[in-house]
Formats: sequence, C-alpha cells, structure tokens
Amino acid sequence: MDSRVAPRRYLLLILSSTFLQGSSFVASKVVLTELPPLWLAALRFFVAALSLLPWLWLRHRARIAASTATPITAMPWLRLAVIGLLQTAGVMAFLTMGLTQTTASKAAILMASNPLLVALLAGILLKERVKPLAWLGLLLAFAGVVICIGVQSVLSGAIGHGEALVMAGSACWALATLASKRFRLAVDTWTLAFWQMLIGAVALALLAVWHGESFAMPAHTAVAFLWLAIPASTGAMGLWFAALHTGGAVRTSGFLFLCPFFAALIAFALSGDMLSTHEMLGGVMIAAGIVLLSRTPAARPASRAASLETSP
Repeated sequence: MDSRVAPRRYLLLILSSTFLQGSSFVASKVVLTELPPLWLAALRFFVAALSLLPWLWLRHRARIAASTATPITAMPWLRLAVIGLLQTAGVMAFLTMGLTQTTASKAAILMASNPLLVALLAGILLKERVKPLAWLGLLLAFAGVVICIGVQSVLSGAIGHGEALVMAGSACWALATLASKRFRLAVDTWTLAFWQMLIGAVALALLAVWHGESFAMPAHTAVAFLWLAIPASTGAMGLWFAALHTGGAVRTSGFLFLCPFFAALIAFALSGDMLSTHEMLGGVMIAAGIVLLSRTPAARPASRAASLETSP
C-alpha cells in the first residue's frame, strides 16, 4: 500500500468523525426542547445500535460460512461493558444534562478539552510519549478553551452547572479513549461500536427510569433525532474507533478540538447563531493548537519504540 494512503485515510476518518460529532451538539439542542436529557441519550444510542444490526448480521453469516465467527462466550464482555459505560452512558448522561443549561457551541468546546486528560494519563497508563510540539499544541488549545468559557468565570470559579456537567462528560470520554486503546479488543470496529452503544443505552434507560423522566416524541423532531441517532452516533462512533486504532490516543483525541468549529459552523448555517468575541478568539487558539498537534507523528508506546529503535 502507498505510504501516503494511510495518513490520508486517517485524516479522512478523523475529520468525518469530528464533523458528525460537531453536528450532534446542534441536533441535541433541537431535540432537547421536546425530550428529557437521559431518555434522549438512551433512545439515541439504542436506535444507533439497532441501525448496525443488519450489517453485523450479514457479516456474522459470512464468518459462520467461513468458520471464522467468534463464539458469543469468547467476547470480552467485561471490557466492552467498561467502554460502553464510559463512552456512551457516562459521556452522554453528563453531556445531555449539561446541554439543557449551556449552548451547543460552548458544550462542543468544553467536550474538546479532554485531550489534555488523555495526554496526562496516556503517559502513565499506555506509556505513550508525548512530544514537546504536541504538548505545545494541547496547551494552546486548552488556553483557547479557557478563553471560550471566559477567563473571569474560570478565575472566580463561577463556571455554570451546565458547563460543569459537560466537563464531567469530557472526563468520561478521556477515560473511555484510554480504555479502548489499552484493551486492544480482538473485535472489529463496528462490532465494538454496536456493543458499547447498546450497553450504554441500556444503562442510560435504567438511569432515566430511576430519575423519574417521562417522554413523548413529537413528529417534528423526528428528522433531528434520526440524524442524531444514526449519522451523528453510529457513523461518528465507528469512525472514531477506527481512527483511534490507526493513530495514537493523544493525537486522535487532539482532533476533538475541531468539534466546536464544526458545531459553530452548523449552528450559524441553520440559525445564524454567532459566537461571541471571546469564543471566536478561543476558537482561533484551538485551531492553532490542532495545527501543531497534527504535525506530530502518532505516539508509540515506550516499550515498543525502544524495541523498534534497536532492531535492524
């Protein structure tokens, strides 16, 4: 394979995933006018998981015919549950509740702050070496996030309840990213996406029942919901896991800083909802951080890097 194909494929994967993720913030704000947050998250990922069933069933039948199907008892259920509870249940419970009290653009910006957590923990848990240029990009982007929130709000501790909930969701995403990279599950991308979305959706539904939420979905929100459930969930999640397996955890997570850019563009296109001056300045800093990060090669685990450096 041409050595230029892999970087182009990786870039296509991560740009497609972050665009779809950015669109989900805008769609969520539309649907949240009619559905309570926990039921929205539960139904979103239940429908997203169901949308994968025909494709997975066809692949499973082909594998049975070729005698390469994985027995159901051999699936790594505990690890799938950990990823599902973090990636879907944890992230979406906090995010959807936060979106009821903050804007889609600001929520997208705050969710994009998790690469710093990923970078800090990846060195400890995954032994990934974070190069100085990558740290500079991450810190510049994080400074942009602080400016987007408002420096005075950060210094005074006056961050709103909605923003705090979104940041908790960002932390769950960072942990899920590290878990997925550390586990290196012997399942394909779409099987992983299906099971973690289904497990997370069940957990969210149980949480919604316990929380006492009830819902009814009007017909006029169906288009936004279907976009949210299938392209912005099934598509974004599968593309994200594929990009994560191709690139390093730190490098891949860094591209999440693009989500606010896409969310702001979509919000402007649909409603003319402009960013404030400090949010635009923060967005420019985030973009600069992404440029620096994109110039850094995918990190390798320290043990593997050492063995490769000593090999002929």
